[in-house]
Amino acid sequence: MVSNSAVTSVALLRQALRDEIAATSLRHVSRQVGMSPTGLQKFLESGHPLTATRRRVERWYVLHGPGRLESGLTAESAMAVLRVLVQDLSPARHRPTLEALVKSLEEAYRTARLPQPGWLGEVRAAVGGVELE
Repeated sequence: MVSNSAVTSVALLRQALRDEIAATSLRHVSRQVGMSPTGLQKFLESGHPLTATRRRVERWYVLHGPGRLESGLTAESAMAVLRVLVQDLSPARHRPTLEALVKSLEEAYRTARLPQPGWLGEVRAAVGGVELE
């Protein structure tokens, strides 16, 4: 099971960026993320990122990084997708909206009489404990 702190953690995002930069270039990845190369380098080196920076990086992770859906849905990529979906809402609405989305997905699997995927249970557990900014 993925721990609350591991779900799309900053460390996970930074490592995914480093891997992609090693495979391509800082300039290429910074264009994908929508940041300057200098700004991306600062994200890789500094502590707690600004909310806007984290959102950009999570969007990159979902669209271009190892969290992209073609790689198979994991708890990390599902959480990143959910964060991208709620990012335009006020921070006070993030957690309740994520909880409602997860509840809706659980109900949809129950109604369809399909087994709940493992990532959904991990996301359910994580929604209550991760920083959502």
